[in-house]
Amino acid sequence: MSIAQEKKIDNSKIENFEDFVAEVFERKLAEGREIIRKTLSELDVQLMAARDTKQYRDKGLRSTSIKTKLGTIEYERHICRDNQTGHYVYLLDDVINASDIGLMGSDITTIAKDMIKDSSFRATAKMISESTGLSISHQAVWNIVQESGRREIEQTEEISKRVEKDSLHGNVDTKLLYQEADGIWLKLQGECRKKHGSSKEMKVGIAYDGVLYQQQKGGKIRRILDNKVAFASFEPSKDFRRHHEAIIASVYNTDEIELRVKNGDGANWIQRTDDCECICVLDEFHRNKKLTECVTDKEKAQTLRELLLTNHINDLMDCLEAYINSSDNEQETAKLKELQSYYSENCEALPGYYDRGIKIPETRQPGVIHHARLGSMESNVFTLIGNRMKGRRACWSINGANNLAALLCKAHSTAEPDLNALKKSALNELTHIKQSAGNTPKLEGKGREYPVRGTISPKLPEIAEIGKIKWFST
Repeated sequence: MSIAQEKKIDNSKIENFEDFVAEVFERKLAEGREIIRKTLSELDVQLMAARDTKQYRDKGLRSTSIKTKLGTIEYERHICRDNQTGHYVYLLDDVINASDIGLMGSDITTIAKDMIKDSSFRATAKMISESTGLSISHQAVWNIVQESGRREIEQTEEISKRVEKDSLHGNVDTKLLYQEADGIWLKLQGECRKKHGSSKEMKVGIAYDGVLYQQQKGGKIRRILDNKVAFASFEPSKDFRRHHEAIIASVYNTDEIELRVKNGDGANWIQRTDDCECICVLDEFHRNKKLTECVTDKEKAQTLRELLLTNHINDLMDCLEAYINSSDNEQETAKLKELQSYYSENCEALPGYYDRGIKIPETRQPGVIHHARLGSMESNVFTLIGNRMKGRRACWSINGANNLAALLCKAHSTAEPDLNALKKSALNELTHIKQSAGNTPKLEGKGREYPVRGTISPKLPEIAEIGKIKWFST
């Protein structure tokens, strides 16, 4: 659609340049809203003229609005009664994939979801209001985030069901998969605070198939986790593992994985996988941190650290036992026993995965994708969750935190799920339903499919951009 306009500007009246820019900006936004409104009205008229009048009876006009970067566009469209079903439908809404309440353009939802990664709801609302023609409240941004996150969680649950039926496999073939997990404590609010306490641990997990090394300016080397997928939730351990595995299976062909290397802090919710050989590793940061916290004597700490780094695990445990038996200080003894217990529980996981005599498969692209040395989880916990959700005096409900975490993990993942199998399965189910239903009209949005007679102006397909809309109540 080509729009050409000529405006005469009186230069002598430009006293304040910023006010002048704001005036022109608002004027153009208003003109854009009017163009969209007229285009929608024209399309509605054409659809009414092309409808099957025996099936769809005109019941007059109804007002609605759509929220876009141009601002709120108010328009009217016809409502029809479907004589076959008795339902009331909006033919225009079906064409542009609209809903009858709370319309929010995909341009606004995309901006909101992108900004919410680093900014609060209020800051995001302020930025959208200042940079577009739409005045939006922080509550509207909150609604967008909650609905978007809820849909991501629903999709993950659907993927989980497909994985359990063995009907979904990702398109990345690798023999080696790295998995790391950790937790982060977030403050709770309201009823959740009363039920669970002042804070609760959110579980965070990532998976990747190796490491890429990129040289930066100045000769610095940047490590990038290849095909990283992330998942975070307040869910119980069983549900977390199930959904995390679903996210992995949506990217990776799990049938091809020969070895999984799992790195964690020893928590019992980080468990082995039964479908292939699995190596569990105690995270180097946590094992060293525990030693530093429990052993105050520098000489003893250095001896234990050397035994740990050289993988002399039996000697390490014998040395710890000797220190405990020779200690006269109750507090020191208690700390040494605490360290002994921690290392005993994770004794098999203390050595590095490459020091256990197990053949490590090649990466997916040897020489390009390298084996990982692990230890990426602390940084990822901050990047994925901590940077946005911890601090700032932020408090969360369980559902609100899960919804935002779903969006943050999707935004920071470098691999997109392969949902072709999921879509194909859904289409097969839909085909089966249609075949079973015979000639019954298919449900379509708020109405049904209808036969169109006549033609629609070739200028109007550009209105399809409006069809890229996600709908939220605000």
